[in-house]
Formats: sequence, C-alpha cells, structure tokens
Amino acid sequence: MTKIKNVVFSRFRNNDHYQFITEFKTRIDTVTPAILNIETKMPDFNTAYDAMDTVYKKSNSSDFTPLIGGADVRRDRYWSAIYMRLRSTLMGPIESEVEAAEKLKALFDLHGNVRQMPLKGESAALTNLIQDLESRDFGGYCNTVGILPWIEALKTENLLVQNLMEERRQESVNQNSEDYKLLRKAVDIAYENIVSRINALVELEMSTPEIENFIELTNNQITDYENELTARQGRLDSEQEEEEPITPAPDVEA
Repeated sequence: MTKIKNVVFSRFRNNDHYQFITEFKTRIDTVTPAILNIETKMPDFNTAYDAMDTVYKKSNSSDFTPLIGGADVRRDRYWSAIYMRLRSTLMGPIESEVEAAEKLKALFDLHGNVRQMPLKGESAALTNLIQDLESRDFGGYCNTVGILPWIEALKTENLLVQNLMEERRQESVNQNSEDYKLLRKAVDIAYENIVSRINALVELEMSTPEIENFIELTNNQITDYENELTARQGRLDSEQEEEEPITPAPDVEA
C-alpha cells in the first residue's frame, strides 16, 4: 500500500516551502476535497494557508521583481536569436556551417524550450546549456556559426536573473522571515493532518483511484524537492571547497 511520504519541512527555505504548499493546495483543489475525503481537514488548512500567503506575497512585493522580469525578457530574446540563427544557418550553402548548426541545434533541442519554463527552472537549464556551448566539444561549432557574442550575452543575463532572485530572496528573509516562520508551523500541522487522513484511508483499504493518483503525484513532488535540496547542498559544499586555498605539500616545488 503506497502512502504519502514524510517530508522534512525544516530543510526548506521559505520560498521552497511556499511553493511546495501552494502546489499541494492546487492539487487538492483540482481533485476536490470531497473526492479525497478530507473535507473536515480543509478549514484549518485554508485558514493557515491564507494567513501565510498574505505575509509571503507582502514580503515578495519587491523592487527586484521588475528588474528580474527585464533580465528574463532579455535572456529569452538572446536564446531565441541564437536558435533562429541556427535554423537559418541550416539552410545556408556552406557545409561546415551547416554541420556546426546541426550539432548545436540538436544540443538546444536536448535542453528544451527554456522560455516556457519557470524562472528557476529556466536558470538551471540555461546554466547547463551555456556550459555545454562553452565546452571543447561545442565551442568550435559556436565560433563557426558566429554566435559567441550572443552566448556571452545570454550568460550575462542568466547570471543577472539568478543574482537578482537571490537578492530578492534575501530581502524577503530580512523583512518577514520570523512572521512567515510562525505561520509555517500552523500550515505544516494542517498539512500533516491531511496527509494522516489520506494515509489512514489507505491503511483501511478505503482509497480510490483518484486518491491513489493524488498520492503518486504528491510523492513525485516530494521527491523532486528532495532532489533539488540535495543538489543545492552539493553546490554549496562544492563552492566552499573551491574557496579553500590549496596548500602544496612540503616536498612539492612551487
């Protein structure tokens, strides 16, 4: 019998927590509390969520938001310009350029249409794409097609979006962190009550196909967030290691 997995909310930043709970609430509203047999649990959950939502949105009404939007638009335009250059080059008469464009377009297609992704997802996808474009395997193709300046500009705007989002996140933490943390506790309790109710239905063999599908989607969501938290911690650990100076062994000549 598959139940909803445990989730350790203490590992979540406020932004992660808000997004997770909002996705969970949206899923409930889509299926409906009646079908999930959790109607009695929803008043407490909705009250706690609404209070948390008010504080979160207040803390995220920031001067950084329009700056992020502007940088996001610019990086989308650079991505589109590069992709259109590759498509047009495919129809060109110079074989070496056509071959390079084919290799690069395949790489772009592999990473997907980043413009349709959420801000955070697009930042990660573009970071990976740019790393590939700057690698030994693809750098020469970029030079052949003549898109190196655009790649550099795309990289600049993508870094700007990430830096601005981090500044906005820090601003949010400084403004209303304590208020939000207090409200998180009430939401977490209400969330656990819903999860306990659904898991009890499974234990009593009273689950339905709709409930089973809800459980599967929720567990997938939990796994996605856990993977992101693990990856983030890995990046932080790696950055800390890189910052530490390497002291040569005594028997190594400088």
